[in-house]
Amino acid sequence: MIDYSSGVPVYRQVAAAIRDDITAGRYRPGAWLPSESQLSQKYEVGRDTVRDALAHLRAEGRITTVRKRGSMVASEPTREPHHIPHGARVITRMPTPDERRDLATSAELREFGGMPEGVPVLEVVPGPRKHRKVLRGDCVELIVEDAPSGE
Repeated sequence: MIDYSSGVPVYRQVAAAIRDDITAGRYRPGAWLPSESQLSQKYEVGRDTVRDALAHLRAEGRITTVRKRGSMVASEPTREPHHIPHGARVITRMPTPDERRDLATSAELREFGGMPEGVPVLEVVPGPRKHRKVLRGDCVELIVEDAPSGE
């Protein structure tokens, strides 16, 4: 399962295996993952490697960890539609510390102090003399408006 000669860090291989299990439905949203000790035995790696793999999945938003309880599969966020005007630009980037705080839910503020790490933002730049809007990348579905007729 783990290929030490692949050049891919072992923790990333473990994270990929857990991610595949989540995608395949073996671990469903809201389900607790096996303990670090159990994952360590399953993948025949050290607990530090498992911790690094779980941190990687947390940064991706795939899991959340509750102190003294373990890690659970995160639910898919609800995506709100956001219409992008014709000709607008959308820039994907990581949020500033203020944006991480301002765009976080109250539960995220309590648990993480802001949005979880690894969640990008989308900056919508509609055009000259119009205000930019910053949106959470994990909670929005972009809908591009058609070009006005005659263009």
